[in-house]
Amino acid sequence: MAETTGSAVLTKSLAAAGIKKVFGVPAPGLEGVLEALEAGGLTVVLAVDETAACAMADGYIRRSLCQAAVISAGHGRCLSQVSGVTNAWADKIPLLSLALCEDTEPDENPGIRRDLFDQTAVFKAVTVFRKRVADAGELPGLVEKALSIAASIPMGPAHLDLPRRMMEAEAPEGAAEGLVPAKEERALAPPRLPADRTSLSRAVDLLKQAKRPLVFAGGGVRLSGASEALTALVEEWGLPVATSMAGMGAVGKSHPNCLGPPSYTAGEAFHHAIALADVVLALGVGFSGLEGFGLPPLWSPDIRFIHVDTDVAQLGFNVSPAAPVCADVATFLDQLKSELSSGFSPPASWGKWLKSLQAKKASRRARADKDASHPWDTLHQGRMVRELSNLLEKEDALVVIDGGNTPLYAAIYGPDLKPGQSFFPFGMAALGLGVPYAIGVSLAAPDKRVALLTGDGSFLYNVQELETIRRLNLPIAVMVNNDSAWNMIKALQLSFYERRYVGTCLPDVDYAKVAEGFGWGAERVDKAEDIQPAMERALAHGGQYLIDFLTDSRNAPDSLLSFALVEFEGSLTDFSPLSAVKSQWKNRDLGKERAALQTEYVKKALAAPWLAGKISRLWEKGRGK
Repeated sequence: MAETTGSAVLTKSLAAAGIKKVFGVPAPGLEGVLEALEAGGLTVVLAVDETAACAMADGYIRRSLCQAAVISAGHGRCLSQVSGVTNAWADKIPLLSLALCEDTEPDENPGIRRDLFDQTAVFKAVTVFRKRVADAGELPGLVEKALSIAASIPMGPAHLDLPRRMMEAEAPEGAAEGLVPAKEERALAPPRLPADRTSLSRAVDLLKQAKRPLVFAGGGVRLSGASEALTALVEEWGLPVATSMAGMGAVGKSHPNCLGPPSYTAGEAFHHAIALADVVLALGVGFSGLEGFGLPPLWSPDIRFIHVDTDVAQLGFNVSPAAPVCADVATFLDQLKSELSSGFSPPASWGKWLKSLQAKKASRRARADKDASHPWDTLHQGRMVRELSNLLEKEDALVVIDGGNTPLYAAIYGPDLKPGQSFFPFGMAALGLGVPYAIGVSLAAPDKRVALLTGDGSFLYNVQELETIRRLNLPIAVMVNNDSAWNMIKALQLSFYERRYVGTCLPDVDYAKVAEGFGWGAERVDKAEDIQPAMERALAHGGQYLIDFLTDSRNAPDSLLSFALVEFEGSLTDFSPLSAVKSQWKNRDLGKERAALQTEYVKKALAAPWLAGKISRLWEKGRGK
């Protein structure tokens, strides 16, 4: 005699595996599963939208360092999960995606029955494991297998399709036999993988030969829990260190050895470093477009890379490392320290190199502060973020960042955040996930205040989840950078063409009134002297609070043009004054002549005075200064 339904077996399988939280929406057809999950003692977090539910689970995993699941109903509703699962895949987040599917096998002619498409195949490219469950008796083993593979090397989301009739019908006798709820939540342990002797020796030899070394720290440093070890290493050997956007906080940006904000937001210090470094120790870095892919013309073609990553597929994906090292960062740093501890002293050139970068960091910081402190007639985004930074450092709050230009301002002017204090969907730079990410982070840290810093356009993607925050009574404060524009696009258009095109402006929406409609505390701020008092009220508020900051759309981060030159390489062929140098550089063969032209291009295109001057002229002209 059968003893339970498929939904109950799923619940017991998840509980036995240590899953405590499942995210979803109250969709038709999912009622029985959600009821079983709650009856089985799991916490079910209901969002308004499936895409948001997926992001909530992702944010929860990032903060709690425990695995969680998201579930969708059938009839193609799981497609709303795809963007969230894709971002988890890009950031190596071990999310478990569950979705009901049709009982009949996928139809080869979906034009007849469009609900019979192959859901499992949809997730193939963005999961590390996926399978359609054939029988409820398979659930205990498949749930454990999916979770284990998701947390292995390389980490990433896993997906299971669950036939609807199987979930409603009685399961085979003994399907849930022996399943006992785990006492502890399923925690993530950083994978430990030592470097082999040959690659370690090669890395050590390259570092010893370096005259201008640079450490480039990515998300792998945070994932491996190696921030303290890395900070100690750069201090001991006097090494300059930059971080990718994913590695934000791996080393404090105010640390004297750090170039400052992550990636290209560090300005001339970063561009100077990657143009002149001869050896780069890249730790857990994917070399995305945000970092110029590690390639010329931004990066010197003469750099010899030591690339350390647990995922062998990342080694050589963009850069061609002289020393590829398949290892986790923390273990590799221990090995490297052991190798360098006997008989090695850093050459004098390292100290001079570090000082030259420190000088560029200081001048860039002074310029950025001067710009933010100027008495503009409209709020400057840098001033807004700087005031928030002062409070967050006192409050020890958690920070979620979302948007286009807004994360750039957050990186440049934001506080010296710890590795587990800031959250940003870096892999795909997923716009609009800030609100649901903040929910997941808050659920993982109920004793912390969460501050979301978001752009107005990105905020609109999931504004409906303000209802979820209110319903769950989460202590979340939202700071909206409201410049009434898709300003990363608009500002680039103004920079390159001195005009904007259709679609880059947003209406003047009073987001404070929108928040009040959801039962939030809220206010608008349009004067610099009102920023700090408003933020103090927001962080002191016991519940939900939103500040709508009316900022100047004529502003742009001074790193924005370098971002454009990274992202749109090849599209600026007639952009004066770079076109002549660039066309020459593109038409030369590799060699000394091309290297010389490339250096000239980098200097002209990315030198901070040119960037700052270009932006300053355009936006000061717009302000009638």
